[in-house]
Amino acid sequence: MTNFRLGRDVAPHLRPPVCWYHPLVLFKIALDVLSSLNQFRNRDERENFTLPLTLIDRSRSSDDNFWFDFMADTGDGGNATYAVATTALAESVQDTDGQPLLRGELLLLGGDLAYPSASTLEYRYRFVEMFEAALPEGDATTSLVRGQPFTVAALPQNHDWMDSASTFGRYFLRNKQSRQFLEASIPQQQSYFCVRLPHGWWVLGFDFAMTDDMDRDQFEQFTNLLSDQSSPGIGQQDRVILIYPHPVWTTPVSDGVCPGGALRYQLFEGLLGDRVALRLTGDLHHYTRWTSQQEGQLVICGSGGAFTHPTHTRLTNSPIVLQRVDNAQAIPESAGCRVQMGIDDGQHQGTVHAFEKVKGSEFPPLAQSRRLALGNITALFGAGGTWADGNRWFAVLMGVLYLFSSALSASGLGMLLMFLMFGTLCMAIGWEALQEVSPKWPAWRRYGLTIGSSLTHTLCHCGLAWSIAHILPVWVALGMFGTGALLGTLVFGTWLAVMSWCGYLTNNGFSALALQNFKGFMRFKISADGTLHGYFVAIDKTPRQWKIGIHKRPIWEPIPCPLVARVHDSFTVQKSIVPQSTG
Repeated sequence: MTNFRLGRDVAPHLRPPVCWYHPLVLFKIALDVLSSLNQFRNRDERENFTLPLTLIDRSRSSDDNFWFDFMADTGDGGNATYAVATTALAESVQDTDGQPLLRGELLLLGGDLAYPSASTLEYRYRFVEMFEAALPEGDATTSLVRGQPFTVAALPQNHDWMDSASTFGRYFLRNKQSRQFLEASIPQQQSYFCVRLPHGWWVLGFDFAMTDDMDRDQFEQFTNLLSDQSSPGIGQQDRVILIYPHPVWTTPVSDGVCPGGALRYQLFEGLLGDRVALRLTGDLHHYTRWTSQQEGQLVICGSGGAFTHPTHTRLTNSPIVLQRVDNAQAIPESAGCRVQMGIDDGQHQGTVHAFEKVKGSEFPPLAQSRRLALGNITALFGAGGTWADGNRWFAVLMGVLYLFSSALSASGLGMLLMFLMFGTLCMAIGWEALQEVSPKWPAWRRYGLTIGSSLTHTLCHCGLAWSIAHILPVWVALGMFGTGALLGTLVFGTWLAVMSWCGYLTNNGFSALALQNFKGFMRFKISADGTLHGYFVAIDKTPRQWKIGIHKRPIWEPIPCPLVARVHDSFTVQKSIVPQSTG
């Protein structure tokens, strides 16, 4: 569990990452999820936000180029979060040609700002202090970037909503802080945002809360921007960047769509038409990009500080398609269309466009990601910052389960209880694979893989526990506990390694590894001719030691090795709209 020590003396390396397999962490997350879902079912906090939508206008730039940044999934381990924050808030980063990529006048935060769940202390310990400490010297009351106000806008993700987005709201919506976050201008009053940029560019950030869609007020506020009566509004020749709270395109293209109905974000995309140039999100803690000549770019960039997710899995390497489907069957009647994105499941209707995966864009690289999966074999023995932390307590949990199993193995009913006990644990982790198999597989094959892998995992534990109980004398309880803790944890880690190596468990496959490397953020430039330039700024290795620097801010500097950032991937999007194909 988190040891909340705050202040200058608690450097980034003294703020260890979350130990996701610590039994108390698992228990707390389960309680927080159940509590937040129950609260959300009875009251959607998004319905209480001030209306109308606050327009953040940054359409006037200090020079010909306008720079802005995006990052998501920040507050986990101090080393990674502070490394990203220091790099992003520095004056500039060098690109591959040695040219400076200037610090953004606008910072967009894509959510999941603190882990394992939102709270006042977790936000302060893992997110706020790390960014505040990285802020360079500036004006005492307002942070300026090249003489212009520094602006921040943020979205909450699911971890931010675990306290009903209460902590998120105090920093970004209700302005109750005596000093605003990063001394920045934070004008938004809703958990979603709209930013007007120079040269006809817009950024719209969606909040799906604990659902998979925007609420009615949010939909209507964004739709109003497209009205001829809206001033300023999104014009027919303007280009739009959509920021999603999670990658909606990593589910089957027909997923979540009822016949004759549509999700609100799909209807809104239908209204935007070909004005959408870039869809950007976090949630998965890595970087990867897809491109389409007609539909622009899809980018996942959730590498702001949380533990690294794999890039080699089937979920992030499946063919992605977008289809525009007539919505005339809806009641009440709708003359528009809905836009569906997702993994190709063969359920095609209307106009369909394919997105091509940009080879080499993945960070971490595919081959390295697959090799990292093997680290799961021993990762569950990992230690944390203090004796009370660490995944090693999962080994203690396994020892207790095996010790309890020794008393159950003497009877048939006991064996059944043992099977149910291990099966509950194994099935909870293995069920993720059901969402990652090809949607074109028949149901028997999809469920067969998921249930079969989880059942095999369960039987391994049951067989091992039964064997230990019949090899060792019953009274050797300590031996049963120790052997179960060692061998049972190795079995669990080996199963994670094999499943992850084979391309499954995108979300849980690397959580035990607590990888602090492979971090980064997006930096964008809108040039004078209206072209959007996107750069993924990568940090291959985060420093592991920091000391108080010679300057007042940033507070800490790395030792003994410097912090090195580089441009891993880049792309451009033209201001002119590519005509949509009708075939």
